[in-house]
Amino acid sequence: MNTANPQELAKRDRQQTLDSLSNQLQQKISGYDGHWQVYVEDLPTGAAISINNHQQYSASVIKLMVMLAVFQRIHDGTFPDTAEVDHLLTQMITVSSNEATNTLVDELGGGDTQAGYDTVNTIAKQYGFAQSHLNQRMGDLTGNTGKQTSVDDQGRFLAAACRGQLVSAQYSQRMIDLMLGQQRRSKIPAGLPSQISVANKTGESPGVENDSAMVFASNDGQHITGSQPGRGDYVIAVMSEDINSSSTAQANIRDISASTWAILQ
Repeated sequence: MNTANPQELAKRDRQQTLDSLSNQLQQKISGYDGHWQVYVEDLPTGAAISINNHQQYSASVIKLMVMLAVFQRIHDGTFPDTAEVDHLLTQMITVSSNEATNTLVDELGGGDTQAGYDTVNTIAKQYGFAQSHLNQRMGDLTGNTGKQTSVDDQGRFLAAACRGQLVSAQYSQRMIDLMLGQQRRSKIPAGLPSQISVANKTGESPGVENDSAMVFASNDGQHITGSQPGRGDYVIAVMSEDINSSSTAQANIRDISASTWAILQ
């Protein structure tokens, strides 16, 4: 006798769909230049796939963890919630300003950059994002270990924000609103129908093309954290390294995005 409840049955059904997607994406990735990893989670059911997850150079997608740290400290009452801070957050997320990010990190540390890094990393770890850390100025391209994350951390971050679980529902929504204002939309969003609302954060550096996105298929971005997501809403994170062509890698991300959209709708 099948005793599974409707939610369990829905998740099981969606997982089968995602497993089929995983097979498709693994075949695609095997033909791509460089090394690739992908995370996709269906928001209504929590069914998810993770392909080749590992810690790698984040480029600017690590700025999501800086945003989390800022809102956590605002919530804690130890960081100012001012128009200046909001402007810095907006610049950091929507146009990926390195200067704004470095300023926020310094301010998180009370003027001590290393203390700012420690704050970002401690808060990321508290939320379970153990493969994410920042120990290097944004804009400093020396080496590749000072800015690290993974698609699992990125994808779970986005899903938690959609569920109102990052800091609080209020601050989770503020994070989503910032990402909805993203100006760099040539990767995951460009693989979707133009009318679909997408909240994303990109990262790019020589040899690296990354993008992390929430796709609001059911409500055109009028998402309220903690509410029940609609069918077709999902999060997706794509990361690549050791690529030879940025334009080709961006086209690959668009292809992954389009394939994910097609199978989840």
